[in-house]
Amino acid sequence: MWFIIESNKRKTAIFLFFITVFLLFFGAVLGFSFSTDLYEGTYYGTAIGALISLMCLIFIIFYVNAKSSEFFLNQADAVKVCGDSMPVLRNVVEEMAISSALGFVPKIYLIESPVPNAFAVGINEKNSAVAVTTGLLSILNRDELQGVIAHEISHIKNKDTLYLMYSGVILGVIIAVSDFIIRAFLRSSSRRSKGAGLGIFIAVILALLSPVIVRILYFTISRKREFLADACACQYTRYPTGLASALYKISRYEPAMTDKEFIMDEKAASNKLLNVMYIHNFIQANKPKTFLSGLFATHPSIDDRINILKSMGAADIEEYAKRFSIVVANKNIISRNKLASLNLAPIPVVVPAVVSMSVEEEQNQKIKEERKTRQREAKDAYKQAKNYKIIKCDCETILKIPPEYNRSTVICPHCKQVHEIK
Repeated sequence: MWFIIESNKRKTAIFLFFITVFLLFFGAVLGFSFSTDLYEGTYYGTAIGALISLMCLIFIIFYVNAKSSEFFLNQADAVKVCGDSMPVLRNVVEEMAISSALGFVPKIYLIESPVPNAFAVGINEKNSAVAVTTGLLSILNRDELQGVIAHEISHIKNKDTLYLMYSGVILGVIIAVSDFIIRAFLRSSSRRSKGAGLGIFIAVILALLSPVIVRILYFTISRKREFLADACACQYTRYPTGLASALYKISRYEPAMTDKEFIMDEKAASNKLLNVMYIHNFIQANKPKTFLSGLFATHPSIDDRINILKSMGAADIEEYAKRFSIVVANKNIISRNKLASLNLAPIPVVVPAVVSMSVEEEQNQKIKEERKTRQREAKDAYKQAKNYKIIKCDCETILKIPPEYNRSTVICPHCKQVHEIK
């Protein structure tokens, strides 16, 4: 996998270089446009604008390394899984960290949401984390969960999270600066001198076009990284069908009537800062398929992803690349010459043993019970991390007292026993 990581590093460096130039150029043009009245015939304003942009860039670099993971996790209202809670999820994350040779085990976070989804953040052992929703744990079996976790860990392994966090923050700054340019242009239209006309014209044109161009490039590279993460997940799990089944269940999720309002909640599915990072973008999926929607799509077609995974006869990168070129309009995800020169040995797919109908029914029932257990464990772990008080009544009812509850006692709704809250 080293050549994918190296390729991603190069592409990330090139892309970040270009949007950094955009950011510096914005600052310079902004300084030139709105300071020529004060510095006629000089470039003080241009230099000051560029210097401010450079300072912003330095701040972004420090912020991404120090606080960006925490920021994205807070946006999702994710809580850290502590102690021995969620043993199955913890075991799956550890397995995939070992299989991918990541070198460390990412932290595990839970998001209280019926919407099945997951994302990864971080670039090293200190700030890397995998976040999953309680809804995801409730609908996937262990093999499917393994595929999703492998996909997310591959984003960390391949340095995709570094790209997403840096470019996402810088893209946000470019959009904010563009908005400021347009607003300043409108507010100061009556106070501009003729000498600033060219600078203002350039600033407004850049403000209108640059965010669009950068977004298209950003999303195009993001879509390709999703395919690569799927390919790596197959190699880590040696079971492409597991991830294919997980993607199918996630994409076909139909909210219950009580979930519809929650679906529109920013923390569940529609947060613009997070929908690029999730394994599936529900907002994009619900929009009609047009040329423009495809151009600005954060994720590739999930049907294409599923079809590639289902058609794989081996669990390695070369097999994925062949199936990709067949399913996605004869395109290449990885250079064929590069793959041929590596002479990689095919990795066989792990196929579950065939079982009788009675045994299969018994296994399905066991899987359903395991899902319910994981969902219950996830909700309990989430509440525990949110400082809920857990009280077990003598009638075996478990009372979960929220931190805002301000009374000293609570009554069990079943046996009416009074419990003191310590």
